[in-house]
Amino acid sequence: MVNANEGRALSRRQFLSTSSRIAIGAGLVASGLVPAESHGKTPAARDWEELRRRLSGQLLRPNDPGFFGVARPNNLRYAHTLPAGIARCRSSQDVAQSILWCREHRVPLVARAGGHSYAGYSTTTGLMIDVSPINAARFDASTGIAQIGGGVLNAQLYRFLDQHNVTLTHGRCGGVGAAGFLLGGGVGFNMRGNGLACDQLVASEIVTASGQVWPLSDQDHRELFWACRGGGGGNFGINTSFSLQTFATEPVTVFQIVWGAQPEKVFAALMPALDRAPTKLGSRISLSAVSPRQQQAVYGKNVSVNLLGQYRGPSKDVRDILAPVYAVASPAGEQIFEMSYWQGQSYLTEVEAPPFYQERSAFISEGTLSPKALEIGFHWLRRWPGAGAGCDLRFFQTGGQVNAVGPDATAFVHRNSHWLMVVGRNWTTNDSKETIERNQEWQNQFYWAMLPFTSGGAYQNFIDPSLVDWQKAYYGANLSRLACVKGGVDPDYVFRFAQSIPPARCR
Repeated sequence: MVNANEGRALSRRQFLSTSSRIAIGAGLVASGLVPAESHGKTPAARDWEELRRRLSGQLLRPNDPGFFGVARPNNLRYAHTLPAGIARCRSSQDVAQSILWCREHRVPLVARAGGHSYAGYSTTTGLMIDVSPINAARFDASTGIAQIGGGVLNAQLYRFLDQHNVTLTHGRCGGVGAAGFLLGGGVGFNMRGNGLACDQLVASEIVTASGQVWPLSDQDHRELFWACRGGGGGNFGINTSFSLQTFATEPVTVFQIVWGAQPEKVFAALMPALDRAPTKLGSRISLSAVSPRQQQAVYGKNVSVNLLGQYRGPSKDVRDILAPVYAVASPAGEQIFEMSYWQGQSYLTEVEAPPFYQERSAFISEGTLSPKALEIGFHWLRRWPGAGAGCDLRFFQTGGQVNAVGPDATAFVHRNSHWLMVVGRNWTTNDSKETIERNQEWQNQFYWAMLPFTSGGAYQNFIDPSLVDWQKAYYGANLSRLACVKGGVDPDYVFRFAQSIPPARCR
């Protein structure tokens, strides 16, 4: 069952206290005496104690045990940015009080669940509002709707869904927060057959910049609900619960196949073969980068083609789908298993260790790359400068039910694609500054070289700090509507980060 306080508004006493604080704060902002956001004031010890008293959850300061473990982001590139405090919220009321305290004391804030923001936007020097303790869940067997707390991590969600023999569109990384995954769209191997995760969202609860707790659905605050289905995490408030329409699990064939010989020809045959496959198939292709030194020194090491995925059907069908590829070259390694659904997901789960990384993405509207694009892609894969961790060119298979939804039906605008392309870069603490800079330049040049062969855009959950025109890339024609929603719910721009949607004044 969910926590007793979840899904309820503030009590009358809390609401009156909240309202008075916001009224005073709003008046000061409107008068110009206090900016909506200021980094100029450091709260005193008594202010932090006041916040501690207002929370039912725990407040962590830098000297408290466990602080650094909670503060550490998944992308260690941003681990140097540490909060002044962490509010470990147990309820929507704790979230509301944290937001109000930040506004009263002019402290920047950020929401955190899994901490997987690719660009480090779940880090702050102010107050980190950690919702991971809001992690209860319940399932309604009569409707198939799962209601989960806003702090649930993917691994917790998977165990819960497994208990009820249901699933939804989900990713492969257990440590990712379900909130960020859902709010930015949510891609996974089920999306071709069942749509994005945000398409399966039927209701939510959000704490706004004014400290109010609002229910969201097609009947309640419809525009804000629309924005939360693909508008990206951290933009409009802090979501503390999600209701999701699940579907029944089925046995799956899971597979991981690697080709080492004739990679260009294998890839040229693989992409169209997968694109022609039924929507019961979900896949990801990864082309490994190899440095000139590796090509010369490691027995002529070449680009390898790595295929990972699942198929809701027998293994024979998978082999039939891949027959044109097998005709080009035999795999260097092959694993194909028929399993129950959640056993299959355990096989596909990505094992995480906190890394350093950046990803640059774009959507492809065609079922396969042109010969020229393929030539350019392999050219850059073989020009990788080399680093302590691997880099690659990846393609997540989209299409199917993802494209069955209109681009303005939800905030997720990317509804005309067959593939999501990613140029990925990783490194370690052993890499020098010069090596990291050379890899950054390689990634940018590679990305720009491939961009003309894409339909553009970028996936907002693979948030990219190097994007210049990120507003158009993430949100396209939906941007102006999203800015109006932002202006209505957060006019003072409380929820702000480097690539946050700015508020607009609209009628």
